[in-house]
Formats: sequence, C-alpha cells, structure tokens
Amino acid sequence: MQSRTTATTALPDPRVCERARLSRDARFDGLFFTGVRSPGIYCRPVGPAPPAKQANVGYYPSAAAAEAAGFRPCLRCRPELAPGEGAWRRGDETVARALKLIDQGFLAERPLSDLAARVHLGERQLRRLFVERLGAAPGGVHGTRRLLFAKQLLPETALPVPEVALAAGFSSLRRFNAAFLDAYRRAPRDRRRSRGAGGATADPARPLVLRLGYRPPYDFAAMLEFLRGRALPGVETVDARS
Repeated sequence: MQSRTTATTALPDPRVCERARLSRDARFDGLFFTGVRSPGIYCRPVGPAPPAKQANVGYYPSAAAAEAAGFRPCLRCRPELAPGEGAWRRGDETVARALKLIDQGFLAERPLSDLAARVHLGERQLRRLFVERLGAAPGGVHGTRRLLFAKQLLPETALPVPEVALAAGFSSLRRFNAAFLDAYRRAPRDRRRSRGAGGATADPARPLVLRLGYRPPYDFAAMLEFLRGRALPGVETVDARS
C-alpha cells in the first residue's frame, strides 16, 4: 500500500526559519529546531537562543534530527516542552499515526517491522519516510522522545529516578543512566532542581501539576469555561487561571 503523503517538505524554508528564530515567532514552535554549532545545543524557535550568525546555525525538522546531528537540548528553552511534531499539520497521515504509536511506547517492546506493518508500510519505506519528514529514523525518534520525556519528569515531579526511567520506557535503570549521560553529558540526578521536586518521595497530599504545550493563538478562556461546566464537585476546581 502506498503512503498517503503530500509533496510538502518536512522543514520550512531556511529563510523562513531564520526570520522565525530572530523574532521568536511562536507559530513555529515545534515545527523546527535551531542547532547552534557553538556551544553545540539545539533550541526551540521561541527560546532565548545564544546570539549566533546565520552561518553558525542549522535548522532541523525534529528534536531527533538535531540530536542525530550531535546537538544537545537547550536547558533554558527546554525542547521537551515544545508542542508535538508538526507532521500531522503537513498532511502526512502515515507519519502522524506512526508518531502516535511511538508516543504510546510501541517500539519499547516491538521491532520496527511491527510498527511498519501497523501503518501498512514496509520497514524500509517507513524508515525512508521518517528520514524525509523528520530527519531521523523511527528508532532515533523513539530514543529522543523517551529521553526528553524523562528530562521533563525529573525537574517537574518528585518521582524517584528509577520510576522516571520506567515511566520513560527504559527497561533498566543502568540503561537509562547510560543513555541520559551519553545524550546530555550529565547524570539524571543532576537534572533535579535544588527546590521543588528535588528528587524527594512524592507526597500524595500535594496537587499534581501538569504543563501542557500549546501554540498561540489559543482561546484559553473558552477552554476554561468548557471545563468549568463539567468539573466534578469536590474533585475538580476551575478558577480564572487554571
């Protein structure tokens, strides 16, 4: 079966990327990432990237592509908080379905051939499609996503490091530590904030705070009004801001 894709490219025109980077245009958040050759990090378009001449930057269609090129995620703009991959916005239904399965942990226990069969493609064709659209093979996308998810959990939750590794899809703490250290040049425990989560044991009495990425414009007031009318008494509370 042929992949239902369009002729659109995975990455916006470099001139568009450059203007978006310089203006921190939120409309492009998640659509591409900027790799800065010195100091070797990649950033979101909305992030405070280090001042760099155009010759010192490169643009990548996904976080996995940037990491495959040797860049580390920026600790300030935090690429793990960027809205989801833009493949579905480019009209690529096959890539969108495969990405959703990867997000659900499909490749954690199954081979790539099973993922290809699920989206009705051959393994080689799926790999080629990912490289064309996202700049990285499915395995690279899977590895980057679970590391970025772990990178998000470490400072924002009180989960112990072994539980973070398990939640991110790693089968062993040793593999998680090694992968994290190799990718980010620091141990997972070093990503803990000095305050807040701090690596302490989770307190069931504390509220669970979730951060959800979004791309402006977004009618946040209308969403709150929708949730307010459906809140469960004694369980959920909706105020003017959350």
